[in-house]
Amino acid sequence: MPRVASKKLFICLDGFRATTAHDDFFQRVFALLDKENERLVVCSSMDTLGKRNLEDDDHDNIQVFFMYSWTQPDYLAAIADQAFCDKIVSKLDAMSAFEVNEDDDFEAEWSEEDKKKHAVDLKFYYVGGSCRFMFQYPTNRVVEILETAVESVHNKSDLVKYCRGNLHNDAINRLYGMQRQGTGNGRFPVSSYAAYLFANECDEETISQLETRLNASNNPSVDGHLFEWLFVAAVRKRAVKLFGDHGIEEVLPQANVLRFDPKKRFRALRDGKIGGDRSWLQPTAWNQGGYDAVYFDKDEGKAIFVQLTRSDKHDFKMRFFSEVLLKLKTAKMEIKQVLIYFVVKP
Repeated sequence: MPRVASKKLFICLDGFRATTAHDDFFQRVFALLDKENERLVVCSSMDTLGKRNLEDDDHDNIQVFFMYSWTQPDYLAAIADQAFCDKIVSKLDAMSAFEVNEDDDFEAEWSEEDKKKHAVDLKFYYVGGSCRFMFQYPTNRVVEILETAVESVHNKSDLVKYCRGNLHNDAINRLYGMQRQGTGNGRFPVSSYAAYLFANECDEETISQLETRLNASNNPSVDGHLFEWLFVAAVRKRAVKLFGDHGIEEVLPQANVLRFDPKKRFRALRDGKIGGDRSWLQPTAWNQGGYDAVYFDKDEGKAIFVQLTRSDKHDFKMRFFSEVLLKLKTAKMEIKQVLIYFVVKP
């Protein structure tokens, strides 16, 4: 290894995985180091570190640090550096859901900063907390990696088991991210799209197991995320019954679940229908305000909004509901009834 006189050597081994080739390379580099003046840093995207031997760590002066999954503000701070943004801008290529929406070019009037934020919003749905997914791979490759990882699990309930703790040694670690949980660390689905795949593959009982574990997580964002996951898994398979005060019961219709972009017009179909009609629609932006899902029936003139929350406080911002209703009206739907449900976890 090249060295410079009077300079300390600092080596970064990036992208380490639990393979024989990587382990052999690590051993060779580590053996050549002057342990007093030289340092080796190993960066890994694995959430599954395996069992550690604390005595060996102390003997070799090994220190372990946990880096938590990236958040949306982290990404925005990174691309604020124009030189860095220029290098990775081709990877911010996620598109809106055109099965439901028209391909409007409304972004043309936006500022460059607004365009960047929207690009991050769209891709965040797929990549979540994985900065490698965000900056290193195009969106179609991320989708392929996540779908292949889920398909590789023979027993789909294992997707829940792997969320328990952070010391498993498995081959699907890219499906998970890490967030602080109390005084320790917890593993969770890396993104909304990963959770969507889990919901497709797992039954409600499996998802409820994960929900039960997260009830004590003290992590509102993760807990709310999995509550949404449970709703998606349930509503596509059966009508969902809601229980209100004074014995009131409401039933939400069973329907397929699609993604849509609230900022774009609804797609007009040849038979006079509207794209997304009689389906549950989830906004593409992970932090959509006002509601988490919307359902409409053009023939009945009915629109249903659902906000899922773990608290007793509700965020009621009329502009988000109005945005959808105005676009439905533009699509020639006569709106006769609007229902808004705030669903709180028991």
